[in-house]
Amino acid sequence: MAATREAPRAPRWRDHIHSTRPFQLLIFSLLAAVVAPVIGAKYYTGEIMWPLVIGGYSGAALAFTTALFWDRHSRLQDEVRQNEAERRRGAERLTQEQNRRVVEAKRRFGALELELARLKASIERTKREQHNYKHFFPDLPTGSWTAVSGPLGVIVSDYELMADLATFYGHVEELRWRLRFKADAAIDEDVINPIIATFVSQMADAVDVLLEQVREQIANPQVEQIVGAAQPRSTRVSRTRQFTGAIRTQTPEEIANALARQSLPGLEGGPAAPDGSS
Repeated sequence: MAATREAPRAPRWRDHIHSTRPFQLLIFSLLAAVVAPVIGAKYYTGEIMWPLVIGGYSGAALAFTTALFWDRHSRLQDEVRQNEAERRRGAERLTQEQNRRVVEAKRRFGALELELARLKASIERTKREQHNYKHFFPDLPTGSWTAVSGPLGVIVSDYELMADLATFYGHVEELRWRLRFKADAAIDEDVINPIIATFVSQMADAVDVLLEQVREQIANPQVEQIVGAAQPRSTRVSRTRQFTGAIRTQTPEEIANALARQSLPGLEGGPAAPDGSS
């Protein structure tokens, strides 16, 4: 067992010694510089010239070896410092990019907050007044969302909020369509008004929640982390499914079916009289 354990050690040591020819020459020169003065001092008793030659060679070899190892040590230290400086520069660049994302998210959510506030006012007005007019077209802007949805979708880590915003703005487009549908001369607004009122009431609840969450993002935006610890996942419960039921019960096909079932007073006629008149 001892032989099998020691067998791998000899090749590793031998491979290390025979790795390169310059390293071998360096080892032999160092051994000669150390052994030659000892041998000369012990066995040579003649003139002083040869001990001086041996001593000079040993001193030069030791000095060369010291300079060589010091140069290698210095280069290794320089490489370590350069690698550390490069790592710091990379970390600084990532930190700057992270800060840029935070600032960009705050600015874009700020623009979105203003638009949501306008939508909230328009939705509240629609709840109060839309049933009084056949042609009712409130201010329903979507430009800010169109401009910021792409960049925010890339840098924001709160995917639930982005999904809720996309769903809400889909409902804004749906509300526009319903109001235009109501303005059609062939449509009875008394039938459409309750459907729109239910839909707008649910949108009013949604816009309040979204405004609160957008303001939280302005104060502390949750952006994708590119340096440091990962951002904690949001524990907010998505409210998207709380008002999608209105869309399922108020699709254009269902509205058309509801209109088809409506009777027009004065045009249906009554039961046939005995003389054949209605």
